[in-house]
Amino acid sequence: MEVMEKVLNVAHVIYTQYEQVKCCKHQCHRLVDRIHILLKPVEVLWAQPPKQISLHVEETLQKLLETLEKAQELVKKYSQTNWLKKFLKASDAVEEFARVNSCLGDAAQGLSLLLQAEHKQFFLKAFWQDTCRQEDSQDTEADKVLWEELLARSKETKDAVDNVHDSVSHVGTKVDDAISKVEDVRQMMKELKDAVMKKDNAVPREEIIEIKKEDLTKIPWTFLMESKSHTLYKGEYLKCPVAIKVFKNPVITSTEKVRDIFRKETETMKKFESPNILRMYGICIDESDSSPRFSIVMEYCEKGTLRDVLTRKPQLPWETRIRMALDAARGLYRLHQTGKKSKLHGCINSTKFLVAKGYCVKLSGFELSKTESSIKRNFEKKSTMVPASAYLSPQGLASLSHKYDVPSEIYSFGIVLWEIATGKIPFEGCTSQQIYQKVYEQRYQAPVEEECPSDLREVINLCRAFEPSQRPSAEEIVDSLIAMYDKIIKQDSCKTQTPRNP
Repeated sequence: MEVMEKVLNVAHVIYTQYEQVKCCKHQCHRLVDRIHILLKPVEVLWAQPPKQISLHVEETLQKLLETLEKAQELVKKYSQTNWLKKFLKASDAVEEFARVNSCLGDAAQGLSLLLQAEHKQFFLKAFWQDTCRQEDSQDTEADKVLWEELLARSKETKDAVDNVHDSVSHVGTKVDDAISKVEDVRQMMKELKDAVMKKDNAVPREEIIEIKKEDLTKIPWTFLMESKSHTLYKGEYLKCPVAIKVFKNPVITSTEKVRDIFRKETETMKKFESPNILRMYGICIDESDSSPRFSIVMEYCEKGTLRDVLTRKPQLPWETRIRMALDAARGLYRLHQTGKKSKLHGCINSTKFLVAKGYCVKLSGFELSKTESSIKRNFEKKSTMVPASAYLSPQGLASLSHKYDVPSEIYSFGIVLWEIATGKIPFEGCTSQQIYQKVYEQRYQAPVEEECPSDLREVINLCRAFEPSQRPSAEEIVDSLIAMYDKIIKQDSCKTQTPRNP
């Protein structure tokens, strides 16, 4: 089990590094895609009860771990240092990716023995030699085009900088003109970066589909919780554990209407694919009885909500808490950066983030919302552990007509970050009126303990700033948390490598 945990942890690091890749985007994207497929049999094994695995399987997993570590170094290489210099060594990049992809192909052959016969061909198809060769060739050509564009832009940048130097030497008004040129080029480079990130940010996943009833009834479901509108179970789909939300007394009983809403919404959901957004497998419509039964099948997160984890584990190490904060920020950023207009969650709080194995955090609560609302009856909500007003921005507390926007959502996320840092319940025991008086009238911010890393404390306080214009974007939060996480990892590495005094 230890080797499997290491494999999953290294894969998580690769996903993290991939988002920072600055060149060879297409080849890195393909590499991450293949790793995603390779992890399926590992996740199947991980989901099973602990048992002694064979020596052959352990050796295969160990080889996979070694290959993933090579892939991690490769992705890290193309996410750091001077990326323009790397473009001049395109042939080296091709050879490096070819070696790692070859090792992944060997691992696929070994792991195919762990799959059921009906899934084996689908699994191996992604690693067939001819297919890989064709895909790698296409990726290389696509990256070459990107290299040429970036090199051309870098030349424009150099020319602009040269113009600045010339202008400065001649003094006068030419200085302002040259600076303007540099700013134009910088803006052009930023637009290119944003375009690349929007195109390649997500790890590809299977389609969200309508699932057959028989695919969910092979083992008894485990009851998880029940509300007035639905019952939640843990089940199994394609050999993987899933959460199944079964609705009671649906509002719409027409299966065709529900299917139509579902088909339209899945097109929107494709935009939100990310390791840090809860995965939706699809819906299941059971028409065996006179009244249809509707279910939504989603990813199972064994540790429950973020609030549950923080209540049970208030003393989590800072490395874990910062990584959880980074995961949560990535989920929010993926949501905000989709399309020209930011997509808002609308109800950010610590119960909307779910925690899977390895303390991987995933944003939930907006997936298939139209499909769900079409079949779910609304009931008066019971009081929760944290009052809803605890997450409202000062402006939202002051006026019910205040428009909910990105800064409002960032404030809510700041409260979630405060919970991660402290483990405490925000404004515990306070009424909505008391929260209003503290936050809006007194401009109060609940303090963060001194032991909290200063960088994290600064981000939390910026997110909770009274003025909306002072709050950072989700992208800025992600960048700050990445820097913090890299810093704490390096510190731990230095401590491990420091020799003891004789």
